[in-house]
Amino acid sequence: MEELLDIYDENWNQIGCASRSRVHAEGLLHQVVHCWVVGKTSPVLYFQQRAYDKQDFPGYFDLACGGHIDAGETPEQAVARELGEEIGLKLTQGEFISLGKYRAPDFQIPGYYDRTISNVFVLRQDVPSFSLGEEVARMIYVQVSDFCRMELAGAVKIPAYTLDGSKVSIHRSKWCCHDGEFAAVVLPYLRTAFPHRIFSGD
Repeated sequence: MEELLDIYDENWNQIGCASRSRVHAEGLLHQVVHCWVVGKTSPVLYFQQRAYDKQDFPGYFDLACGGHIDAGETPEQAVARELGEEIGLKLTQGEFISLGKYRAPDFQIPGYYDRTISNVFVLRQDVPSFSLGEEVARMIYVQVSDFCRMELAGAVKIPAYTLDGSKVSIHRSKWCCHDGEFAAVVLPYLRTAFPHRIFSGD
């Protein structure tokens, strides 16, 4: 059975629910969760590479964890569920930090229309014990300063590292876009979390 999602008007008032396929066919405003996994002692960001058989953006690099909030589900319940399903981290609600909501720019390509309210979370762990679900091909990590060079300064390629330490170079065209969320919501948190580090845009 196809999952149902709560849908909202432009004032973020819930107005009903709809199937996931209808939500993306008609561009109905809905809520998602995004979890940015950040090192505890070192400013690194972990990302997933989406499985190559995914319907949307196969093989692209994306946030460590993200997904839809099912109808009737809270953001905290959804992010805990997604962390377990996608990357195998079994956590309680008190182990991640809410950074609030972000109204992402609308995104539309043929056959796919995405209009979302993102509930943004941060999880702080050094060397997380990932156990990948079928939707994830692998995990990588990136220095925050390098990610800033791409997101804020337009770098075409940035270095990344697999969990065994191998270095790879990733073109900006291979990243899923979450336009504006990093600069508006995540980077201010990172500046507070790592006050003695200088990131692009500071």
